Amino acid sequence: MIRKDQETFTHLFEHYFDRLFQFAMSMVKSEILAEEIVLDIFTKLWGKREDLARITNIKAYLYISVRNSVITAIRAKKKVVFEIFDSATVAVADGHLSPENELIEEEMFKDLNEAVKSLPEKCKIIFKLIREDGLNRNEVADILGVSVKTVDNQIAIAVRKIADRLNIDLRSPAKSVSLLALLLCSN
Repeated sequence: MIRKDQETFTHLFEHYFDRLFQFAMSMVKSEILAEEIVLDIFTKLWGKREDLARITNIKAYLYISVRNSVITAIRAKKKVVFEIFDSATVAVADGHLSPENELIEEEMFKDLNEAVKSLPEKCKIIFKLIREDGLNRNEVADILGVSVKTVDNQIAIAVRKIADRLNIDLRSPAKSVSLLALLLCSN
């Protein structure tokens, strides 16, 4: 039983550590603090591994735990942060490039990364959580402590700004759907 617990825990750790670390980094801007926060979350999770089966959505649980720990860490350092998203940095992962389309895809992802970098900070974080981390709108809203409508609005802003930056006319339904699919599909 302990061996199975260890294997399950190791799998969770390997699967979520990097994503949670990047999420924490986007808010605290300190590798050491971000790593400490995420490791602490996993330490606490190991301590109550018997209760793990009762957690219905482990991904949301972990992200919310990181968010809450970040808030606690910021308060502990007596920093006043009115808008945690103001200076977050998020990059879009390039994915796997096929040899035949490497040059075209490299340029496309370069342009897409530049477009994402130019997004308002809140849009970048929401975009990353949905596209790269595969969270749904409700999970993102819970993690960030905002409404689903706010998430939807931020995604709409992101799509509009990225389309503008990439010179894509969203008045065409086919182009709109294609861009939305490209932007929101998980890697």
